[in-house]
Amino acid sequence: MKIHPPQNQKSIKTANSSGFPLQIAAAHVLNQSRDWRVFLEEHPWRSDITDSEGFIDIVAVKRDDIWVADKSVAMVLECKRVLQTEWVFLIPSMDAEERRQMIVWNSNLNDSNCDHYGWCNLPAYPPSYQSQYCAIPGQEQGRRNILERTASQLIDSVEALAKQEWLVIEQQKIPNFARVYIPVLLTTAHLSVSSVDPATISLSDGCLPAETPVTSIPYIRFKKSLSPHIGSSPPNSLENLHMESERTIMVVNAERFSELLSQFELV
Repeated sequence: MKIHPPQNQKSIKTANSSGFPLQIAAAHVLNQSRDWRVFLEEHPWRSDITDSEGFIDIVAVKRDDIWVADKSVAMVLECKRVLQTEWVFLIPSMDAEERRQMIVWNSNLNDSNCDHYGWCNLPAYPPSYQSQYCAIPGQEQGRRNILERTASQLIDSVEALAKQEWLVIEQQKIPNFARVYIPVLLTTAHLSVSSVDPATISLSDGCLPAETPVTSIPYIRFKKSLSPHIGSSPPNSLENLHMESERTIMVVNAERFSELLSQFELV
């Protein structure tokens, strides 16, 4: 048995805390998969709208993907390593059914005419539960938790990446182009879902009943109003603003990532 000196252990701990090992492992899973491959890693982006910037961990595309193709799909991945924690998604019982729809970015150029350039609602397989409520240990009520902060930044990065690629298409004078960008958050957190009957929640302490069922899940659609900036065509009401700013993030447990890759498909 090889014994590592203390300095090695300290170095390994530093490397693990960076989150890069999880990203490297995710890239390996993608490249070993039958249907997907890594297209870009550590890709820089900047949003002129939110004045945010960063690096996209991984952009993945289908192996049979042609750069200019019908329904070309790109997964934009953010890898989030967290230690021994559980993310519990709550769903009111009347909404507790699996969904196929996702609000994703769609760029479509047809014979040099822009058919679509922005967020839209598209069906995708596999179906999953969908929630806008995620309980995370240590979060403060009224403040964005780690999922909401990460999801918002991921949405900004998807928009920035789509705009970068659209600019390349315009500069190259390519007449036909189609790409759908899927935001994916890969995490080491254990994912659970609980279907909650609102009538059973105590109004005296705001707590769920002790017998509330909780089920482990491999992935879930996290749908929330994550992009509150107003576009070039302002909505005519706060309700419409809220609806237009809703986005969908596919949150997946890292150990179940290959399962999602083998099943994911636009329909």
